[in-house]
Amino acid sequence: MMILGMNLLMGGLILTVITAGGPNLLFYVTQQPLTQSAVLGLVLTITGFLILSASFVLVVHYDRQRSWHLKEIEKSTRLRNKKVTIKTADELLKELADENREK
Repeated sequence: MMILGMNLLMGGLILTVITAGGPNLLFYVTQQPLTQSAVLGLVLTITGFLILSASFVLVVHYDRQRSWHLKEIEKSTRLRNKKVTIKTADELLKELADENREK
């Protein structure tokens, strides 16, 4: 989407510069009657800016979503990686025997 916005923006700017014939683009749009190519350049430029702006907003949104997912994955792996001590049957019997002796 960002690439589409950049292509439309650059296409519109190039078309406007070609039809204007000079660097005074603001005065070109306001003072001269608009031809079909000038309107097309203006539409491409405005559409390019809008799509590019929307893509920047989406990039920030999806990045925040991705970081939230990564934090959740990290939390779940921390719980899984806790060391669980597995005792053999002999160790359990010894502990029970020691507890019974103390009582």
